[in-house]
Amino acid sequence: MVDAELVQRAKVLVDKLCETPRFAGTTGEERARAVCTAELSSSGFDCRELPFDYSEWPAKWGPPLSTVVSAATIIAVARTANEGHPLMALTIGGALAAMLVLVDGYARRRWIMSFPSQRARSVNLEARRGTPRVWLVAHLDSKSQTVPMLIRIAGTIAVATVGALTIVAVLLSLAGADGGKWVWDALQAAAVLAAIPGVSCFVRNGSPGAVDNATGVVAAILAAQSASAPRDLGVLITSAEEMGLAGARAWCVTAHLEDVVVNCDTVDDVGEWRAMYTTARPKRLGDGALRIGAGLGLRLRIGRLIPGILTDSIPFSDRGMEAVTISRGTVATLARIHTRRDFSNALTGKGAAEASVLLSALAKELA
Repeated sequence: MVDAELVQRAKVLVDKLCETPRFAGTTGEERARAVCTAELSSSGFDCRELPFDYSEWPAKWGPPLSTVVSAATIIAVARTANEGHPLMALTIGGALAAMLVLVDGYARRRWIMSFPSQRARSVNLEARRGTPRVWLVAHLDSKSQTVPMLIRIAGTIAVATVGALTIVAVLLSLAGADGGKWVWDALQAAAVLAAIPGVSCFVRNGSPGAVDNATGVVAAILAAQSASAPRDLGVLITSAEEMGLAGARAWCVTAHLEDVVVNCDTVDDVGEWRAMYTTARPKRLGDGALRIGAGLGLRLRIGRLIPGILTDSIPFSDRGMEAVTISRGTVATLARIHTRRDFSNALTGKGAAEASVLLSALAKELA
């Protein structure tokens, strides 16, 4: 599907971007952005840097706090039901869960840009050629966490599962089938254990960010440089994706609603290809990705975004734009993401090269 020269180009660029960690706003990210600017400028793109301000607080402290509240809600419901008040337990659980969903959704969409604490500044790179209506998007920043993404996602799913089991137990209790004190004690203990990964997850700047997301950036750049790419094309290299999608949120405020966004985030050399979306299924984009993937011999699936994962396509979808995230990986890929082990030595460049062919063909069809 791809020749050796394209794979080698991808490998060289990935290595260059991964020379140092690239936390949003740092000199490491600035140096990597200069590499991107040079590559895109040489291919006829008009590049400009777009600074923006945001708050790091929601991204750093929101997930642990959300996990604490979720676990506390389960414990409160279980204790109330154990005291013989299942209807009150159901009411408390419903009220707290609704409050958490509303606050979490508002915080993700609003506090990232407006919260007054821990203000920070970073820069998006916008590259235009002609009058683009298709944008290739990839985030440049990287981060590490005290808990790898795979374990964090498992913890998120575990908390949700324990919460669902608790509701079932309360409903059974209302129907007269109370399992006894041991059931409620077990649910509380399970809630505490399931919450440990989320509560222990803190942001650091220790990852070279190879698969997440030097590969996506390289795929977008090589796609833009391809002879098969459309003349009118836009490339957006965002920052602070790891900080609540701040860069994409800042840029999409002025984006044209009729524009189409193809985000590329995390492309390993092995694994299943996925085109992921939120809100409604983007028919034109989704059908095009499936058709082109099949034509290239890629086993690509389209489906909703994996729970617990945030990508830059979300703010665009929230605005009503067609947007998907192209990704490729395995369970082992998730285990490397956001760790010090996400270095470029583990990559050959093949995944990024193949993604660039998919992106350029999709961009040409949509343009």
